[in-house]
Amino acid sequence: MRVDFLSSEYSVRQDAPHALGRYHLLRLLAHGGMSEVYHGYDTERAEPVAIKILLEELACDRVQLYRFKRETLLALKLFDPHIVRGLDHGVDEETGRPFLVLEYIDGPSAQSLFDRIGRFDVSDVVHIGMSIARALNHLHRQKYIHRDIKPDNILLSPYGEAKLTDFGLVKWYARDAGKLTMACDGFGTSYYMPYEQCLNAHLVDARSDIFALGATLYHLVTGRVPFVGEDHHEIMRMKEAGHFTPPGLLNPKVPPSLQAVLVRMLAASPTQRYQTASDVYIALKRTNLATEFPKFVATGQAFRAAGEPVRQPVAPTQPDLRLRASALRKSRALHLWFVRYRDGKGRLRVSKGTTEQIFRALRTGKLLGDVEASRQRESPFRPLAEFPEFHSYFGDSDSNKPPPISRPHLSRHQQRCWYRRMLISLGFALFILGLPGVCSVFFSIFPHV
Repeated sequence: MRVDFLSSEYSVRQDAPHALGRYHLLRLLAHGGMSEVYHGYDTERAEPVAIKILLEELACDRVQLYRFKRETLLALKLFDPHIVRGLDHGVDEETGRPFLVLEYIDGPSAQSLFDRIGRFDVSDVVHIGMSIARALNHLHRQKYIHRDIKPDNILLSPYGEAKLTDFGLVKWYARDAGKLTMACDGFGTSYYMPYEQCLNAHLVDARSDIFALGATLYHLVTGRVPFVGEDHHEIMRMKEAGHFTPPGLLNPKVPPSLQAVLVRMLAASPTQRYQTASDVYIALKRTNLATEFPKFVATGQAFRAAGEPVRQPVAPTQPDLRLRASALRKSRALHLWFVRYRDGKGRLRVSKGTTEQIFRALRTGKLLGDVEASRQRESPFRPLAEFPEFHSYFGDSDSNKPPPISRPHLSRHQQRCWYRRMLISLGFALFILGLPGVCSVFFSIFPHV
């Protein structure tokens, strides 16, 4: 479970049970779209625990009850040092709300720490990637797909370990899995899930989790998600085309070895990615970048002392039944750009066109100087070279140097005039060079002239 630390002013909710059998609820840790997580205390074992309780308004929802039951069974079944371990489960007698008892991780999520300190060191990112790759390898060998790998679902323990949590959206290969996934086509988190998951949740496999892990590591090491967009449609369009800025352009400290691993993990086609989580672990280990001890060691106590307030997620992960239909619907507006430039007389112009039309205008010299573009007319315009779709025009997108802002081209009329001037200059030069020879021949024939 995701655990964010709160100051002492955050206590148990008034409508929440203060004790679940031998488990005493101490304070609210996090509140999500489908459940609440409390810091609890096991009076029998005398140790802290994390208790996840289904929201009261969902206690009568058969689908959510079934999902929570599956997550409970999976948490109790999985046993790996890089997965948050399930300890116990039950149902509150007064409210009828099911609960799941998990091991307590005294540390922040990767997202919480990122919000606090910014992008991570390269060594820390490799440490996290290797740990989560091992967790995914164990999960995939049990025939499960996580489907929601993101910084929010990675907890960082004070001992330098990264642990995977939140198995509410796991894909089961059991016979009864279809009862749930039929109602959840295309769910997940837009910034991290692969394109095939957007189309249909049934299409995902182990390589889909590898893509999401690659997007997560990219975000932590560069400071931004690989596929930036103003809405879900634009993000998915970028993923379909496989356009993203190489991490070395955003963070010069990313070495080529790590960049190569991330680029392969983020390949648009599943066949071009690493095929197993074990392959990802080996590739990250071979970079030899995880040499230092992680800097997030003992950050749990630091967060507790700082009294960090709870950080609510921007959009809690939950199914969107309209996602698949909207993703499959073709819209010409998704492929249009608004371009701002200056014409031959220096006047500022704004035109609309597709990516191919803009490429054609650049090559023919119709767009010169500092060209800016935007997806919507009201949105801020940015230099054209900042959009990955046009990296191939401005230069090699895999280069470690940022592409230039513009590269003017000559129009056809200018090219014809240039060719005429070159021919005239060449002819005049040949005439000057050959003039002495012509004169000597002439005087040899007519010596008395």
